[in-house]
Amino acid sequence: MEQQDEQKEKLQQEGDSGEAGSTPSENLQAAAEAVEEKLEEGKEEMKNQAENLATEAQGQVEQLAEEAQDKVNEIAPEVEKQAEAAESKLEEAVQEVQAHAVEAVQEAQAHAGEAAEKVQDKAAELAKEAEAKAEEATQEAGAKAEEVVKKVEEAATTAGAAVAEKASELKEKAETETDKKIKEIKAKKQVKDNANAENAGKNNSALFVGVAVVLILLVLASFFALLPRKTKVNLDKYVTVSFDGYDGYGKALVKFDKDAYLKDYKKKIKLKKSGNFLQDSLTKNYGAAELLYDFYVDGNWKIEGDSSDGKLKNGETVKLSWGFNQEELEEQFKVKFSSKGTEFKVEGLKDVQLFDAFKDFDYKFTGISPEGAVEWKGTGDMDGSKGYYFTVEPSMDLKNGDKVKVKIEPANPESLIQKYGIAPKETEKEITVEGLPSYVEKADAISDSLLQDMQKEITDKIQSQLASQGEEVSFVGAEYLGYYFLTSKSANAFEHNIMFPVMKVNVQINIPDKSYSAQHSYYFTGAFTNLMDEGSGKVTVDLNDMDIPYHYATIDTGVVAWFSTVKFNFSGFEDLNSLRNQCVSQKLDKYTVEETVKDPAAQSTESGAENKEESSSANEEKESSSAAESSTANPS
Repeated sequence: MEQQDEQKEKLQQEGDSGEAGSTPSENLQAAAEAVEEKLEEGKEEMKNQAENLATEAQGQVEQLAEEAQDKVNEIAPEVEKQAEAAESKLEEAVQEVQAHAVEAVQEAQAHAGEAAEKVQDKAAELAKEAEAKAEEATQEAGAKAEEVVKKVEEAATTAGAAVAEKASELKEKAETETDKKIKEIKAKKQVKDNANAENAGKNNSALFVGVAVVLILLVLASFFALLPRKTKVNLDKYVTVSFDGYDGYGKALVKFDKDAYLKDYKKKIKLKKSGNFLQDSLTKNYGAAELLYDFYVDGNWKIEGDSSDGKLKNGETVKLSWGFNQEELEEQFKVKFSSKGTEFKVEGLKDVQLFDAFKDFDYKFTGISPEGAVEWKGTGDMDGSKGYYFTVEPSMDLKNGDKVKVKIEPANPESLIQKYGIAPKETEKEITVEGLPSYVEKADAISDSLLQDMQKEITDKIQSQLASQGEEVSFVGAEYLGYYFLTSKSANAFEHNIMFPVMKVNVQINIPDKSYSAQHSYYFTGAFTNLMDEGSGKVTVDLNDMDIPYHYATIDTGVVAWFSTVKFNFSGFEDLNSLRNQCVSQKLDKYTVEETVKDPAAQSTESGAENKEESSSANEEKESSSAAESSTANPS
């Protein structure tokens, strides 16, 4: 601006002096020499300034390259703002310079109007010459600026591949913008030259302004080339989502187009050096874009929706969202994520086929109540080949009437439905334990026919034993007296119940050489254990598994032989008290008892006593009646 003011002042002085007495030719020659001299001075000064700027820029680049690694990320946000502000201010400056140039030309034209008319032809010639020299100066300045840019690029290359690539990109942009500005300036100049040759001074001023603008743009472009810009990354556009499985049990399949992503960002994404030698060495030959995807992006997404837990339905809307820390990765990889997640509509899921799983449930109850068990297996679609199977709880220690729960596993069959497309209509069912044989707990469950069978078994045993006594003893008969029925107090007892039918045995003993013949009696029983209720009132027991209590009844005939009397020992008991004591009383701590046994001798005694009392009472009544009659007959 100072140079323009000096030029304007000099032109005014020259115009004034011309008016004072100089000839037009002399004034024209002087003006031409002044213009040429100024062009030379401006050209030399511009070259010097360009060289100085180049040297200074190179030194700054080298210094910035050393500090860029630590500083670049710190100042990047602020630089971006400053760059935008600078670009805006640069545009304003260009407009302001052009306005001042127009103003200066108009002012010079006002002062030198008369002189310009007199030297119009000469001015036009000088203008063309000045234009040629100005173009030459512009080319030299552009070449010098290009040299500066090259030095800046070389310095930037030493600072890192990321800065060099950015410098190259911005250089091309700056050169394009510079060419555009030069063309615009030349176009404006040409229009004004064609309109009026008097505007030569104005065009020359605009040309100087254009050269200055070119240099400013080149320097700014070189500086901005060194400043990092964050690469904008939108991951959403590389994602596609499809749906697989069955309606109500669908799942989302996410696919990321890594090849397209690397094609777009392989050369744009740069990794910040960590300062850790080992880490930097490991990642030196690993592309930043590929590293970002493989270690941070791949699989780090999730599908969100109402049924995003593997139970997707047709018509639902789900959204893919990213799970990585965007701020940390933006700082580490010099990027700016614009990924916001994408919504997708669920469609294409097939219908699920429902089936009755329990028709393929085969089972049976085994064992004895209350220690029964259940055995089962699955058939058809429940044979396990499709992943479904049955569980039963409880399956042990069962008794008739218990409730058993049958469930279908797995409880969450989403993966099986997605694979086979079938699902059970019901997943749980309750069945009742029945048909198990059980231990008889009450004697009244025993039928008369079974009781007679037990009596016969005992009688057969008695006769078998008496047969071994020889000809002196013979069986007369056995009388059934009743039973003792014992029920275990513990469910884990080996003998859950015991039945003791009691018999009175009558035998004939003959000792011919002693002239002895008499009948005797004793008591006998056998133990039948674990009587079973097979259901429908049918009670069974193993009659061949009868246990004989170990005890002997001794019958003394009183017949003298040698130094004693003749005695006979029989398997049994001499009286009922002894039998009950051994078979019942000794087991009462572990068993409860039902009994119907009665002693016929005691019954006979009780019957005789009753008869005697009845006879005595009758006699008393008879005597009382006779006395009354006598009193009546003899009233005195």
